[in-house]
Amino acid sequence: MSRTAPPWRQAAQADRQAFDRALAPTYPELLQAAQREVRHRLTLGQFAPDNPTPEQLLDMALQRVWRERRRLSSTLGIKAFALASIFRTAEALAAREDERSRTTTELFPEEVEPDPLYENDDDFWQSHELEYPKNSQVFSGTVDRAREDVAEEDEFVGWLAPREREVLLMHEVHGVPLQEVALALGITPAEAEGLLASARRRVRAADKAAH
Repeated sequence: MSRTAPPWRQAAQADRQAFDRALAPTYPELLQAAQREVRHRLTLGQFAPDNPTPEQLLDMALQRVWRERRRLSSTLGIKAFALASIFRTAEALAAREDERSRTTTELFPEEVEPDPLYENDDDFWQSHELEYPKNSQVFSGTVDRAREDVAEEDEFVGWLAPREREVLLMHEVHGVPLQEVALALGITPAEAEGLLASARRRVRAADKAAH
C-alpha cells in the first residue's frame, strides 16, 4: 500500500513543477544569454576559459532565481528575472575572482592560503552538480546557434556602461518590455528609458566609427 506524501512535500513538489514548466520554454534562450555573458567576461579578462562554462553560469543563476522565486509575478516573468540573475551572477563571480587575485598579489607566496573554492577548479565544478535541466524531456529544446550573432553589442567593451548593456540586451535582443526590464534590474522605468537611449546612441556611434 503506497504512502501519501505529507501536504508540505506535495506543495513543494507542485511548486517545483510549476517553476520547471515556466522555465522550460525559455531555457534555450537563457543558455544563449549565458554564452554571450561568458564571451563578454572573457573579453574583459574577468573569466578564464571554461571557468565557468555557460552551463555552469546558467545553473548558478537559475539556482538564485529558484531561491528568490517569490519575486516572480504577473509583472515580472521568469525570463526577465533569469536574465538579470545571469548578469548579477557573472558580476559576483568576476568580483570574487578579482578579490582573490588582488589578495594573492599582495601576499608573499608563503602567506597565501589556498582558497578551497578554487584550490582545484576541476574538483569544484565536478562537485557543483548542475541542477538544470532537471528533466531532459522538459529542457530538450534545441539551441539556435544562429541567434548568437544577433547581439554583437555585447562585445562593445568600452562603449557601453554595464547597466546600459544589460538594458539594451534585455529589451532589444530578448524582447523584454522596458517596464519589466526595470523591475528585474531594480531600477526605475525612467532610469531604464534613459539607459536604453544612451546605449542606442553609443551603439550608433560605434557603428559609425567602424565604418
